[in-house]
Amino acid sequence: MSDTPSSRKRTEIDVSRILFEHYAGTEAPCVVVFCGIHGNEKAGIKAVQRMMPFLKKGMLKGSLYVLTGNIPALINDQRFIDMDLNRVWSRNMTSLNAAKQKRISENRDRKEILGIISDIRKQVLGPLYFIDVHTTSAASIPFITIDDALINRRFTKVFPVPVVLGIEEYLHGALLSFINQMGFVSLGFEAGRHDDEQAVCNAESFLYLVLDVAKIAVLEERTLALHKERLQRLTLGRRHFYEVIYRYGIQEGEQFTMRPGFRNFQPVKKGRELAESNGKVIRAGKDRVIFMPLYQQQGEDGFFFVRRIPSWVLGLSALFRLLRLDAVLAWLPGVSWIDGEKQGLRVDLKTASFMAKSVFHFLGYREVVEDEDHLLVYNRERIARKERYPLRYSRP
Repeated sequence: MSDTPSSRKRTEIDVSRILFEHYAGTEAPCVVVFCGIHGNEKAGIKAVQRMMPFLKKGMLKGSLYVLTGNIPALINDQRFIDMDLNRVWSRNMTSLNAAKQKRISENRDRKEILGIISDIRKQVLGPLYFIDVHTTSAASIPFITIDDALINRRFTKVFPVPVVLGIEEYLHGALLSFINQMGFVSLGFEAGRHDDEQAVCNAESFLYLVLDVAKIAVLEERTLALHKERLQRLTLGRRHFYEVIYRYGIQEGEQFTMRPGFRNFQPVKKGRELAESNGKVIRAGKDRVIFMPLYQQQGEDGFFFVRRIPSWVLGLSALFRLLRLDAVLAWLPGVSWIDGEKQGLRVDLKTASFMAKSVFHFLGYREVVEDEDHLLVYNRERIARKERYPLRYSRP
């Protein structure tokens, strides 16, 4: 690549695979941060660069690794090259023949990241936390996304931002879902809009809070309060849990354009024009809350709808999961365990049509695969490494 002004601008950030690493011992807590899984989302990298003076002081009590994601896409300032790096963490990717894998640019990044994750897993026996920093194409307050597991809920509820769960049911092959299936805490942090300097500040504040909550570092009270207040002020008191209830998926060849001006968590009235698809207007069928509207060229997710989850529902579902009352489902006609370890259920589609999806969600099951005859749903609670994590977190 020639050293033109535009190329220098594209590569002004550090695109080394490992931006920072500090190992504090086998039993120490460990945080792994991913930045730039999408190449046009650089806020996480910039935030870590700002934090370097603090990180290099030698005051860390736990282990910390900061990894970059899609390096070729970061250099070219685009979401991905051949495939979305946040959609390749599934069995479908590993089953591709070697020739096809070699043609996919993201496969090299995937292999390198997977190797580092494997090495970290071997070295760390204490609490292990995976954080994926993103930004959005629409204007947004900062928020967290998680797969719906209790170990994720416990960790994320102490942060002063909204938490959105259940997105794994709509986004297949996501990195965090892949990690959560190993039984570890994993969460995504959406810092704000791609090109907004505030998103870098938000990512910095969130990562400082993560270090404190996970006991990687102990922040001074004044520093802790500053970063906590920054996020509290921006989220406008929306410290709630939300659930994804709908995804508009863009089909191959579809001409999709989002109507301008929508923001994350914005209420929309029934009949409101949301987007245009192949010349036809898409309207809201009911009063909804819109989430992650698409305002960029690359991407397969047009928009989502979310709804707030009452605190009593969260509490009751947690109790039922701890008591493993989901075993009752396996007694129903047309329902059976997938395997002897009881990690998931095979549900006859005729039976599934009579059961509300919310029942499965309440007990910790999310849809993974649907074939001609069955729905396969998996429960993250049965594979969670609960013994490695605290039952409660203090601060912030």
